[in-house]
Formats: sequence, C-alpha cells, structure tokens
Amino acid sequence: MREVLYEESANPTNLKLQKFIYIVYTIIMIFNIVLSVVFFLFGLYVDISMLILCALSIGGAVLFAFLRTKIYYCVDCIFVSGSTRIVKVINYKRRKKIIVFEAEEVVQVGKITSESFEKVLSTPNIKKIFATPNRYLDEGFYVQINHDGVNYVVIMECKEEYLQNLVMFTGKKVIEKDYK
Repeated sequence: MREVLYEESANPTNLKLQKFIYIVYTIIMIFNIVLSVVFFLFGLYVDISMLILCALSIGGAVLFAFLRTKIYYCVDCIFVSGSTRIVKVINYKRRKKIIVFEAEEVVQVGKITSESFEKVLSTPNIKKIFATPNRYLDEGFYVQINHDGVNYVVIMECKEEYLQNLVMFTGKKVIEKDYK
C-alpha cells in the first residue's frame, strides 16, 4: 500500500456567535473568581457566613470554565495510511482526542441522508460520536466501526476524499448499498 496523509478540519457554521459566547463565559468566570476572593477575605475578617458565598462563587467559576470547552471548538480528522484520528480542538489551541480507529475496524461507510444510516442508528447498543461542531447536518457522512468490541457510529462533516482514502485501505465491501 502507498502512504496517504489526509487532514481536514470541520469548523462551526456560527463561529462568530460561538466566539462571543466563549468571551462572555470567560468574563463571567473571571468575575466569579474575583468575587470568591472578595468573599473569602470578608469571611476571614468580617463574617464566617461569607465563606458559603465564596464556595458558590468558586462553583460558578468552575461551571463556566466547563461550559467554555463545550461552545467554541472545531474537529480535526487526520487519516494516515489506514489509521484515522479524530481530535476536538478547543478554543483552537488545546487538543482533546475523541477516537482513534484503524481501517480494519470499519464496518460500513455512507451518507447520513441514506436509509442505511437510519438502520445503523436503530441498531441496539450502538454509541454515537459526533465528529463535527455542528450537531444538525444537512449533508455529511458516517462511519460505522467496531472498536475494541464496542459498536460506534461516527457522524462526520468531511469531504468525500476522506471516504475514498478510507475505502482504499478497507476495500469496497464497506460502502453502503444505496450510496450514490
């Protein structure tokens, strides 16, 4: 087999809105941190009941720090000679692995608008992985895999070139029957 390197990034459709919400969450998080320091100092010197407000402010800061990671990200798909690595890039800086699978683990590939995709989704005990920052896709592809004995369906926003490279390493038997 020949060496293949294919890399693609799926960006959100409403990037400006997500960046704005990310900045608002950051400001609220910093405000909660400053507020918790003020409540802590008042709790030490004035009233011990202010420590409860300090704990609530710290909880709010942690909550908004968590929410920031869920709003502003893109998804990278890297294919290297039969191995696919899907990574979530948070704030376009920090990378978090979603899944890594080999071409031998692929069961079926196809479009999400097909009937076979509905059959795959209705399969019991199948786990969905959204490899896209856009949850509701009009067009896209899916890859059904059996990774470590667990069935997954990876819903992707990628070009058809990725599927061509994947099929080159798996064989044409993995293409869905009604693929057009």
